[in-house]
Amino acid sequence: MTSFWYYSDPTLSQPKRKEETVGREMTGDEALAYVLKEIGVKRVFTSNAVPDFLRERLAQYGLEIDISLSVREALELADAFARDSGDAGVVISTPGSSLLEGSSVVAQAFSDSVPLLMIGTLRSYRDVGKARVGELKSPDDVSSSLSPFIKFKERVISIEEITVTVEKGYKEALSNRMRPALVEIAEELFRLKAYPLSTAEQKPERKTPDKNTVAKVAEVMGNSKLPVVVAGYGVRASNASPQLLELAELLDAPVITTFRAKGVFPASHPLYAGEGLGAFSTEVASKLMMEADSILVLGSRLPQLSTAGWSMRYKGFLMHNNVDGEDIGKVVMPQLPIVADTGLFLKELITILKQKLKENIKREVRSEIASSRRVFTMKPHSGLWPYDVTRLLQQFKFSRYFVDLSAPTLDLVRLPIESPVWNTSESILEKGIGVAGVLQSNDPGALGITDLAGVLRNVGLIQQRAEKAKGVILVLNDGGATYLDTFKSDIPSIGKSGTFVDVDEFLERSTGAVTVDTYGGLKDILERRDPKLKVINVKIDPDYESIVLLKP
Repeated sequence: MTSFWYYSDPTLSQPKRKEETVGREMTGDEALAYVLKEIGVKRVFTSNAVPDFLRERLAQYGLEIDISLSVREALELADAFARDSGDAGVVISTPGSSLLEGSSVVAQAFSDSVPLLMIGTLRSYRDVGKARVGELKSPDDVSSSLSPFIKFKERVISIEEITVTVEKGYKEALSNRMRPALVEIAEELFRLKAYPLSTAEQKPERKTPDKNTVAKVAEVMGNSKLPVVVAGYGVRASNASPQLLELAELLDAPVITTFRAKGVFPASHPLYAGEGLGAFSTEVASKLMMEADSILVLGSRLPQLSTAGWSMRYKGFLMHNNVDGEDIGKVVMPQLPIVADTGLFLKELITILKQKLKENIKREVRSEIASSRRVFTMKPHSGLWPYDVTRLLQQFKFSRYFVDLSAPTLDLVRLPIESPVWNTSESILEKGIGVAGVLQSNDPGALGITDLAGVLRNVGLIQQRAEKAKGVILVLNDGGATYLDTFKSDIPSIGKSGTFVDVDEFLERSTGAVTVDTYGGLKDILERRDPKLKVINVKIDPDYESIVLLKP
């Protein structure tokens, strides 16, 4: 290990109660590596600016260190990792001010309920404001700048506190509505020794449902002629896909998912009515929403994209579940709000329904859903349209999907998904999931889908990892001619930019992309077995029409 000078500080070396410590003296860098190992972290994302002694200490404790050229890229990878795994993405930034490079990534993670644990260093907690490299005006500036996008922030100024504070930040990031958390550690602590406090084995908290409310939901749904379930991302966040399937089959209730929740209910199941609400829903989903006498919304904020600008129409008794009570009533006012972890709520609801019902209910709704399933028809066209790509991808099986939603990629939401392996954002504050998701997965079966802006923003990341990465990245390249327009109306539509950028040669040279402009050409390259990363530049006709979005 690289030699490093350590200094003793008498105010830090003697804890009040030694029996509460880990039992031995540690430097600050070791205390950090120790606690990350203790709380179960296996992978840490950071930049090449991380000090060699800290990198070696993390490796000493068996932590995988994922190094990028910038903290923004580390945040993108950690975000994709968290979406994919359900665990917190851990990012170490030295100095902490570098976290501001990726503030849009953090903001999107906050909006999308993605757990991140950001550990940033302060240049000093004693004598601040000396204009050190990477230092802002005051030590509060980083946390103040990120405050709107983090649910927890705390500063560590003693080695004793490193263990318990990092553990608390990790727990908070994963508790209830998962979101980013920030822990700041003064860099002086890496040169000092003390006895860190023992971890408390804190577990993420999950909000339990009110039993009377659950009983009311069970009564309504058990007596309904046609109950409908709208499943949001909260189903996946609480690992409740099995419970959703059990509830649907118990009640013979159709299930509609939001765009982001695709896969929480198998697309091939006879009760699956499709994804999207309002103007973006499938035909049968729109019909069922109007006919339903009770509607249960699970773990969703009912965002603009999935609801086509909140254009959904319904008449039934609305029950809305979300772990965050602030999101209930913002879009529609439910007759019955349910503030609880979606998984815990579903378990309690199923228990009560099983006591109430002697056997599973049978309705005629399955045949109605089956008869409505069809391939969407498009008018004749010569170039590739996004739905052509969607139809082709149905012939291939990928283990996980990472999608940057935009005008040329939105038709991909009609791609049938059988399990919770679909990762995307509906807030669309940052584009990078389609690239970073594949690059961090190390999975040859991973598929990333992005647009021209998404790939150009992340060319450097692809170049860094092209030799070792696996999987497929599809770039739906319309030359930047279209965009997702939310200005003309709340219902998103295809906007025309009036510009066209030809970057085929640049993508081929910088990322090794293969350019294709025909259905057969795309099929041919997808069929080729290649253990290395494939970047495919798919030329999309700028005058395409969408099966989801409205015409401009």
